Amino acid sequence: MRSTLPENNYPDWSRFLAAVWNHGLSVHNMDSGHATQAVKDASESILESITRRNEAHFIRPSAFLACARQSFFFLGGATPGKMPDNIGTTFAVGHLLHEISYAAVKSGIPEGFMVETEKAVALPEWWPEDERFNQKGHVDMFITITDPEEALKYLPEDVVRTQPKMLIDFKTQGGFTYRKHSKADYSKAVDGFGYMSQLAVYSDALGVIGNGAILAGINRDSLMQPLMPRFIAPSTLLKEKERLKLAFSRALSSTDPGPEFAIRHGKEADFFCGKGGKPGFCPFKVECKEAGDACQSTLMEFKKELEDVKD
Repeated sequence: MRSTLPENNYPDWSRFLAAVWNHGLSVHNMDSGHATQAVKDASESILESITRRNEAHFIRPSAFLACARQSFFFLGGATPGKMPDNIGTTFAVGHLLHEISYAAVKSGIPEGFMVETEKAVALPEWWPEDERFNQKGHVDMFITITDPEEALKYLPEDVVRTQPKMLIDFKTQGGFTYRKHSKADYSKAVDGFGYMSQLAVYSDALGVIGNGAILAGINRDSLMQPLMPRFIAPSTLLKEKERLKLAFSRALSSTDPGPEFAIRHGKEADFFCGKGGKPGFCPFKVECKEAGDACQSTLMEFKKELEDVKD
């Protein structure tokens, strides 16, 4: 027999979400309807993952935003490096764990909350209206408090009042990345995959950038590990929004911003950029190496503007 989430005043959205996810995952509490839908949606996504390439052909919130030079190279006609042919299994597992998480949260969420998954989003007004940019996107999960009195049984009054909506993005992670995620200071962490960019775009598009957002890690190497939701502060999202606007202005004017990702993160960027024997995950690492640094004046100008954004 299914049980409801025990009433408990969780101090924030992150710990509330983790409790809901864990409660809903129990075989005793998983709703069969949500589970059936999850299996159906996962099967379609898994099939696509292992039979089609997953290359990005447009600039979108989840692609080509981690570094300003990525947008610059893409708009300049460079072809992004291809993913390995066998990467489909990684995407397939990710889709499955996402769908199970959706079913778990929908099954475990108490009265007073509405859960939307794979929610369609029109991108914000500052997003370039250019055919090389996706003009729509979707978010993993969006939770709205529909009954504040019920919500007060689980969240503090100030959270219910100031954060009535919360954007959540799930990320499946290997054990090493999951552990780093659990400790990362996302106000300055190296974000080589553009997670903050994605959250900044979508939270602004939904009008909730001032609420902050949650990046929820799922450990795909150890599935008994708890969900690891990390709250991303509004200040971090707002800074990332301004960085993106600056990056787009450079890319659309064909002005090379230089290796600005390396400027922001120094040697820690090497893992993502492919320097010093590191693997390198940037789709334009070859072009970036060939281009070297931009002319000194342009590089210093971008660096100064980045510092202004940081402040």
